[in-house]
Amino acid sequence: RRGHDLCKNTRRMKYLQSGRRRKIKRLIIAASIVFVSVFFVFLPVALSFLITNSHFRFPERGPTDPDALGLKIDPIEFQSDDGIPLRGWWNRGDTGKPVIIFVHGLNRSRLEHLERAAESSKRGYGILLFDLRNHGESGNAYTTLGIRESHDVCAARAFANREAPKRPQVLWGVSLGASTALLAEPRCPGSSAIISDSSFLSFSETIKHHFNLVFHLPSFPIANMIIALTSWRMGFRVQDGDVEGAVAALPSVPILFIAGGTDVRMPPALAERLASRSLNPDKQLFIVPGAGHGQAFAHDRDMYLRTVFDFLDRTAK
Repeated sequence: RRGHDLCKNTRRMKYLQSGRRRKIKRLIIAASIVFVSVFFVFLPVALSFLITNSHFRFPERGPTDPDALGLKIDPIEFQSDDGIPLRGWWNRGDTGKPVIIFVHGLNRSRLEHLERAAESSKRGYGILLFDLRNHGESGNAYTTLGIRESHDVCAARAFANREAPKRPQVLWGVSLGASTALLAEPRCPGSSAIISDSSFLSFSETIKHHFNLVFHLPSFPIANMIIALTSWRMGFRVQDGDVEGAVAALPSVPILFIAGGTDVRMPPALAERLASRSLNPDKQLFIVPGAGHGQAFAHDRDMYLRTVFDFLDRTAK
């Protein structure tokens, strides 16, 4: 009897242990499914939609009234080639000076360049400030980190050509605006010079870099999935966002590459690499020590403006 009970208890213990093992296996499988779903489905999809659908806006950091800076403007509206309405400000300037088209950064607006535009106007330059699609007062659209936005720059160029025909044009962009300007130039050539302040290297490189910067994780494979998913959703090719390739294709355009010395988002090494791809003998690299991302102008205003306008005096003719 005692032996029978012992065997029965042993079988019961084995059954309980087996049940615990099965439960642990189910938990491991469930946790694995959740992990895979979060990191390889939810996260890429969520970040892809965040890139293209965000309506977040940084607070304006400087003046917002052109009149207060002595800049007289006319409100304007024109359309990109896919029908997105774009709104901005126009000042014709002196007929003997180039027109500068300013291109703002991500989650900002034309106001980002207002002080630079006012300084340019004092020197006689024509001024075109406008909001990219899905920014400021322009029409709603998807954000594509410079790819579709390059069409907006071409629309601004067409407006300037109508209002100030035969005058040289300059593109002056910061961050996304710099990348967008560089992508736009091969699409609609016409710049006598470009000011590229804090550009990234490409659509794919900046997603990989920022994924690593924010999550402290290797970019492969999740960032690659975000890139592929976003390009598929938006209907463009990843190579359409190759800023580095665009620079290499602009041997006739002098470009001033600007970077902040402490910028971790678009470090000076990126500006150096872009400058190395430019074949124009009048290219220039300007790194502002101590400046963060897009902060070169605010960090050393006098040196920044002196460098830019000296460059334009030599090249924009």
